[in-house]
Amino acid sequence: MDKERLGKYFYENVASVFWSSILLIGGVIFVIYYALIGYMPDFDLKSSVTITAAASITSIVIIFMTLVMMVFAGSFWGGVWNFLGDSSELKRYWLEGDTSAGFRNLLVWFSIPLFSVYLSLGLSLYAENWHWMIVLVLVLLTYLSYLCSCHGFGLVKGGKEFFFLVVATFFSSFFIFFPLYLIFSLSVLEFENISGMSWFLGLVSAIFIVFINTLSASSQGSSTPYVKEFVLGLMAIVMIFISFGKFDRIPFGVMGIYKFGNIEATELVLKKEGCQLFQSLGISVLDKGYDVCIVKNVLILSRLGREAYLEIDQSGSKSLRLTLPSTSIASWTLRKSKNDEG
Repeated sequence: MDKERLGKYFYENVASVFWSSILLIGGVIFVIYYALIGYMPDFDLKSSVTITAAASITSIVIIFMTLVMMVFAGSFWGGVWNFLGDSSELKRYWLEGDTSAGFRNLLVWFSIPLFSVYLSLGLSLYAENWHWMIVLVLVLLTYLSYLCSCHGFGLVKGGKEFFFLVVATFFSSFFIFFPLYLIFSLSVLEFENISGMSWFLGLVSAIFIVFINTLSASSQGSSTPYVKEFVLGLMAIVMIFISFGKFDRIPFGVMGIYKFGNIEATELVLKKEGCQLFQSLGISVLDKGYDVCIVKNVLILSRLGREAYLEIDQSGSKSLRLTLPSTSIASWTLRKSKNDEG
């Protein structure tokens, strides 16, 4: 099939191709999740179509938002740089000499100021003294003094542009907070505390994020900027998830959002048949009368189909996984304090 026929087919079957793509992505998320928990529910085709469509749309939204946030700091800064125009004093200085120095200049003008913001903030929080923010002021004054004294930087016009870039750097440091916070969260989640290995992986990932955003800030005149941003964002996500081995976060997260599975139930309320099954397996239950009982702290891996797939922690480091007819479950609860909301 040649390119023209393929294009004609897609054009004439836009709805079918779009819907098939949605179901395919949702099916991949669905299969990955159930492969990871080692179980496949039994339910009708109509339900599976609805579930895979919901999983697909949510996954696309999550991935898209994550991709954008991974590179938005650099893309925003690069957009501000383009906004200054070709008559910019800063651009005149930047573009002096050979063009191969462009990326080096970008490291100096984007990466170091960005690092200075977080260094000043980190020192201030660690020492519980906001006087450490003077480090950031010193960096800014050093940059401005160097330009004025060594390169004939016009203080009036160029000073406005310099201030403009300083403000852009502050905004970029805010935008890059999300990927850095994601790295910190994965470090704690993977190692349960801030250990030497978590510090190392976190630092490498953070440096890579800054490097990716530096690339994003460069060459804003690219003929395919969206493709470039997509590739850079995808590289950042893959790097982070490879470092911490957390490629399962999206499938588990999507299932948890819709409560299809991955539900950490505080209490599981069982009917009489369910109580008898749990007691026969030696699992302690709280008898509440009225032919119901309660089991504390149950992970509902899947509640789809005719059976629920459950995981229950037992003594020591052991856990028990079992299936239970969905009709045997009266209810399940999620208890959260008001401080956890929002």
